[in-house]
Amino acid sequence: MGILFQLQNLNLSFGEKVIFKNTSLSVEKGEKIGLIGLNGQGKSTLFKIIQQLIKPDISTPPFSMETNNTDFRPLYIPQEFILKEKINAKNYYLVFYPELQKIKSQLLEIEEELATNYSDQLIEKQQKLLEQFEREQGWQIEQKYLNYLKLFNFHKLDADVSLLSGGEQRKMALALGLSTTANLVLWDEPTNHLDTSSIELFEEEIQKSDKTMIIISHDRYLLNEATSRIIHIENGSITSFSGQYLEYLDYKEQKQQELEKNLEKLSNKKRRELAWMRQGVKARRTRSKKRVESYHALEQEIQQLKSHAKNKVQLNLEHSGKKSKILWEITDGKFQYDIPLLENINLTIHKGDKIGLLGPNGAGKSSLIKIIQGSLNLKTGKINQPREIKTVIFDQKRESLPENLSLFELIGDGQEQVHLPSGKTQHVASYLQKFLFQKEQLHRPIHTLSGGEKNRLQLAQFLKQSADLWIFDEPTNDLDIETIELLEETLINYSEAIIIISHDRAFIDRVCKKSWLISDQNVEVFDGGYSQVADYLSKKETLKSLSQKESSPSSRDKPNKMTYQEKMRWEVIEEELQKAEEKVVHYEQIMANFDFTKENYTEEFSKLEIKLSDSKKLVDKLFEEWEKLSQKEP
Repeated sequence: MGILFQLQNLNLSFGEKVIFKNTSLSVEKGEKIGLIGLNGQGKSTLFKIIQQLIKPDISTPPFSMETNNTDFRPLYIPQEFILKEKINAKNYYLVFYPELQKIKSQLLEIEEELATNYSDQLIEKQQKLLEQFEREQGWQIEQKYLNYLKLFNFHKLDADVSLLSGGEQRKMALALGLSTTANLVLWDEPTNHLDTSSIELFEEEIQKSDKTMIIISHDRYLLNEATSRIIHIENGSITSFSGQYLEYLDYKEQKQQELEKNLEKLSNKKRRELAWMRQGVKARRTRSKKRVESYHALEQEIQQLKSHAKNKVQLNLEHSGKKSKILWEITDGKFQYDIPLLENINLTIHKGDKIGLLGPNGAGKSSLIKIIQGSLNLKTGKINQPREIKTVIFDQKRESLPENLSLFELIGDGQEQVHLPSGKTQHVASYLQKFLFQKEQLHRPIHTLSGGEKNRLQLAQFLKQSADLWIFDEPTNDLDIETIELLEETLINYSEAIIIISHDRAFIDRVCKKSWLISDQNVEVFDGGYSQVADYLSKKETLKSLSQKESSPSSRDKPNKMTYQEKMRWEVIEEELQKAEEKVVHYEQIMANFDFTKENYTEEFSKLEIKLSDSKKLVDKLFEEWEKLSQKEP
């Protein structure tokens, strides 16, 4: 495929914090790469280096970035949605193409001026701008962007972008990245706030694309399905693994076991050497200088291995200690706003249940949680809940942290010990170590943390509570994979009741033993996690498709064979379709080169627009007919 870009001798530090140390990276054209690592370890920084927004440290040998200058055009799709000005969804792509935005603004100004003040100079300037927009592939980018919006079932083209939901904005971001003319797309958590069907569509489009893509994501299903290489940033190094994410996990597990074996061997050797070092005065006089140096080198080697070994820490969810077997129950429930949202709700939460709450955005997941919490009332139905059952929600809309405080001040409330609901205490440093924070971070102000580190800190603050029922609303959003796996293991080992709303399919699959699917205003109950629900939805879609085919008039008459008239039509339709498409191209070329200096140019140009529109409609009609005929046997 050929190298797209190559980084060598990469070194970068911010103060005492080392981000990269003598590391390198090479990326080939067309590769699909998953980029993982703890938050704050350098994933976003690497993206900025690739975009040449950050210069690495001066080093010997010097840093170098080799690219194919004619072919290297990166586009960064950020995690946080960019809102610089009031703009509608249809034109939002222009935010990422300043040159095109400038041309469009000038064209709009000319159009407004021509309405009241016609001049040949303005017409000539307009023509040049249209030609420039064409050269910059503006029409192509715009059309592809709009087509991808349609693919992701987004239709609010005239809506103010700032008023759209997080999921709608994320669909726009996907359309931007997939429609770009750049050949390197840098994705930062592209699937946050998306429903499962949109994520699966995105996976398919990535697999079909010939562009090079590097994806920062905590979605392990996405990494496994859509990438063929994993890059891991850890301890200042960039490690590359060719293969899918699950294969990388197996590789990491083997490496971890090797590290632990080597660590054990070196620790045993250190004990023997330490005994020798502690011998009496006489022995110390005759001690080998080389052996003393060897002992100190051994200590350094052990420390290095420990820094690379995975921290095996266990978080704790505190239970209130209440013995109720049924925590919550609803019978014949119905809930609605202006129109019914949920009907025939019959659900029970038992002690120890681990439930995944699934369904598309807007189906009623958040409303059901509020009903369980008691902040929304049913229209009809009965709720049974024992007294004093405590429900705690870890919400996706998390409160902002006090930026001026340090981690130590926030978690310890001014004291050195964290007071846990069980009555036990734990030193702040030990407690925060469970959330993968180092001692040197304790007294740093919160505003110096990365976005992912802040989410991890919120998790640490949240888990200081106790509850009978824990509800996690999109708990994996903005967390790195290591922290997700940490939370995942905690929830797997927890023996009390949990409800999880999440679009993280792997997380639901691993943690949940039961699933509630909200679909068509009903809640269906499944034994098992996401895989069981996905299998059901797949079969349901297949049956729906078969049912539609059987009920259609054409399938009842002759489901697989063409009629005589259809055979005759099949002989000529491809030629008709080709001619219709040629007409579209013909009219587009005339309009692109149109002479606006003519008299009555407005009327003539309007006629061309009508002809182009009619030609496009004919193409759509003929293509639809061709598609139906192609599904039959001649």
